[in-house]
Amino acid sequence: MNKPKILAYFLPQFHTIPENDEWWGKGFTEWTNVKKENSASDNIKPLNDNYYNLLDRQTVEWQTNLAKEYGVHGFVYYHYYFNGKKLLEKPAENLITKYKDINQKFCFNWANHSWNRSWQGSREVLQEQEYGTKEDWKIHFDYLLDFFLDERYIKIDNKPVFIVFDNSFKEKIEMFNYFNELAKQNGLEGIYFIETLTHLPKLQYYSGASNAALIREPSFSSIAKEMPFFTRVKNKLKRICKLDKKVPKKLKILSGDKLVQDIVNTAKNKDKLLPNIKSYLAAFSSWDSTPRHGMRGYKITAPSRENYIAYLKELKIIAENSNTEFIFFNAWNEWAEGMVLEPDTTNKYMFLEGIKEVFLDNEQT
Repeated sequence: MNKPKILAYFLPQFHTIPENDEWWGKGFTEWTNVKKENSASDNIKPLNDNYYNLLDRQTVEWQTNLAKEYGVHGFVYYHYYFNGKKLLEKPAENLITKYKDINQKFCFNWANHSWNRSWQGSREVLQEQEYGTKEDWKIHFDYLLDFFLDERYIKIDNKPVFIVFDNSFKEKIEMFNYFNELAKQNGLEGIYFIETLTHLPKLQYYSGASNAALIREPSFSSIAKEMPFFTRVKNKLKRICKLDKKVPKKLKILSGDKLVQDIVNTAKNKDKLLPNIKSYLAAFSSWDSTPRHGMRGYKITAPSRENYIAYLKELKIIAENSNTEFIFFNAWNEWAEGMVLEPDTTNKYMFLEGIKEVFLDNEQT
């Protein structure tokens, strides 16, 4: 029986890049949204004003040591790749070039969606996602190969774990099969593809070219349940017609204590929801997207310490019984969406302490 370990999503947007300077203003990083005045937010800030730069070695060492101390096995870096165009790639690249001595385990989640100005209620495309041809896929694979061959890169059955956020693109099966061929040519058993399911309708796009599905939380268990079908359709039509710029008068707030139980119920029923598919569970701490979206965002309150630990324990048991290797935590450092494991001014180390209590023994075996 596997003893599941925690992998935490990792946002690399804590250093400047020319594109963000152009799109959002000189010096923009994720901290820009966190620091700005925002009456809708709970204004959770990093403990001890730790507004770090991910290009600093001491930050990488601190995050790595903190994760190990509290039972987080590794990080799932968001990989922003747009048919040859890379964004926010330096933190991961530094691991395999400058910081080979830092024993940080990691893998990639290809965030293969277009970037747009949604934070401001606009659908203006900033960076469009295109998938290209087989020749383009070879270039992408060759870039990834140095990461895949690194001994710290997380693998299952000698297959590098590669998560795909949007599983609906038409080139998927052909691309995945080609990546598997290239991996075997380079001494690997293949690629361990995991398709993300942000909500149940995404299941229709799941393919046999993948090894598993990932039930992404809190979206899978929260948004669809809280919003009736016709409301979701109406909101989607508004977005398509670019009529979504109106700012709501009342902020949407969900209960974290209720939602963690919904997540447990989803986990208990995952084999019925996703029959004959290996599936990975996910957890989260809290949510507050108002630093990015203002009143267009919404909040999920943090569960009580008791409920937080209880739901982690239940997820652990379900994952053990399913013989799955990992539980994916959303997130390590999504500060502008209020999803953090790093210590903050309100919750301090509570979220990390819960993981330590439930999972540290698994990490040490």
